Amino acid sequence: MNTWPGRATSSFECIVLAAGVLLGGLGMASLLGAESTGLQVAGLGVIAAAVYALATRQLRRPLLAAVFFLAPVDISKAIISPLTSLYFPAGPYYSPGLYLTLSHMALLALLVAWLGHRALLERRWPPMTRLDWLALGFMVFIWIRSFGAAQGLLSLGSAAAYSLAVIGFYVASHTIRDTSDVRLVVKASLAVLLLSIVYVALQAITQSPLTLPGSKGLAFGASVDFGGGVSTYRPSGFMNHPNSLAHYLVIVLPPAMALCLLGPARIPPSAWWMAAVTALGGAMVLLITLSRGGWASAALATFVIVAVYVRKGLVSRPQLALMFMALIACALVVVALYPAILLRLTAPDNRSLESRVLLADMAFTIIQANPFAGVGFGDYNRAAFEYATPLFANVTEAYQQALHQLVVHNHFLLVAAELGIPAMLLFVYLLWRFVRLPWPLSRWQDHGTFAIAIGLSAAVVGEALFFNSDNYYVDIRVYLFWLAAGVLQALTLQADRERTT
Repeated sequence: MNTWPGRATSSFECIVLAAGVLLGGLGMASLLGAESTGLQVAGLGVIAAAVYALATRQLRRPLLAAVFFLAPVDISKAIISPLTSLYFPAGPYYSPGLYLTLSHMALLALLVAWLGHRALLERRWPPMTRLDWLALGFMVFIWIRSFGAAQGLLSLGSAAAYSLAVIGFYVASHTIRDTSDVRLVVKASLAVLLLSIVYVALQAITQSPLTLPGSKGLAFGASVDFGGGVSTYRPSGFMNHPNSLAHYLVIVLPPAMALCLLGPARIPPSAWWMAAVTALGGAMVLLITLSRGGWASAALATFVIVAVYVRKGLVSRPQLALMFMALIACALVVVALYPAILLRLTAPDNRSLESRVLLADMAFTIIQANPFAGVGFGDYNRAAFEYATPLFANVTEAYQQALHQLVVHNHFLLVAAELGIPAMLLFVYLLWRFVRLPWPLSRWQDHGTFAIAIGLSAAVVGEALFFNSDNYYVDIRVYLFWLAAGVLQALTLQADRERTT
């Protein structure tokens, strides 16, 4: 049910409502005097949502919408910051630490409300699928390998940050219960995607990041230098880096593309047009991020969707041929209008590829020395100073120091280096289980939810490719990935319930 607890409003609830309004007024007065505009806006939004929830007694749905609407907005507050938690005396070394975003806050509120309702009113234990147990096991091992780490509290904060991502997976899996919930999540996700497209367009026009109040800002990567004095601006949207924006798009674009490829005859025309507009706008944004990993990952995800559709008979071979020719024509037009795309593939990349090779060599060296349990979660940077890798001898000491401030741009190698090869294999197995969730395809009775599920499954495949070329650690990208996997499991569980009723 969408209303909690689902009965007439009692006198006690009226008192709670009055107290909530009073506290909201006091909070509003204090927020108006705050120096941060971002804090004012966020606080007023939270107060408005709380008053709405108390007035309507609709807790789950507003919180659910808030989780997905705020998820790709990288406005965060440092709880355990690497800037104040350095490892001495040989440092500075760091791990991600713990940052809370607005979506995290909504997620924790949703978790407490959902578990409280389930325990106090329904008197039932929280549900656990086999996939939930696997994800929980992976999270527990992260905590085990963070205790006793050389960076102490910072490693524990990093483990807490990763736990928020896994909690997002679990909560999304079980609080999205029916078709109305799916529509709510889709609408919230589409709304923030459309806002992101508009925001990126403004950034591209002004050639400025237009940093939101409360965001960390863009430290580097805002432009790419092709040599010869030629450079191009790279927008980052609501993220703190263009590659992070590309990661987000690789998650949300495949479901939109999957809906679009169904055609207006299989889903409502309004839904098809919305999917087509968002897919086109999102694809244009992905192109101007100039993220080569994002391009390759989105292309792979699209290939997976088309392959499934061809196999299922939703796309005929003549239609496939037309799509291929249209893709070639669009590529030629885009390159002619925006030649930076071609330069990104052919021009020098400021030693980006060389840096990735050197970082991978360092990761392999660490893994060879610690193959089973790794060096500890959050301890990669510390370990990088303790091991000598052969390829580092070929570059200057200054370049080595710059690389030591980074982690390997390959998430699989990072997991293996910090947690060990067995943990990395468990993570790979989790990815495989995520991808296989929509199968067997005979379980799907509705074309729309089928398309979203296949799109999310394809997005996991695309993200798995992206894992090989970027420095996923513990940040908003990991949170978005696990949240999308939770939606995929929720759709699958819902389809199974509908098939058995």
